[in-house]
Amino acid sequence: MKLIRNKRRVLTWSLALWPVYLAGLLGLAPYIVPFLDGWLPRWALVLILALSPFGRVIEQKKLKETDDADQ
Repeated sequence: MKLIRNKRRVLTWSLALWPVYLAGLLGLAPYIVPFLDGWLPRWALVLILALSPFGRVIEQKKLKETDDADQ
């Protein structure tokens, strides 16, 4: 297993992580704004999380590691 050098770029630009971030925000919304409880069904969060593997198989040229990448 090889660890990447520029973790911040991957965490912000990876298409596989955006559905995880969105599901997390939508899952926390009812705790922050109580009247949103029941607004979004639980199966919708699972569906959003199921999009994550599709983002993993898309080539993302912005995330290619170069020799001059900062750590």
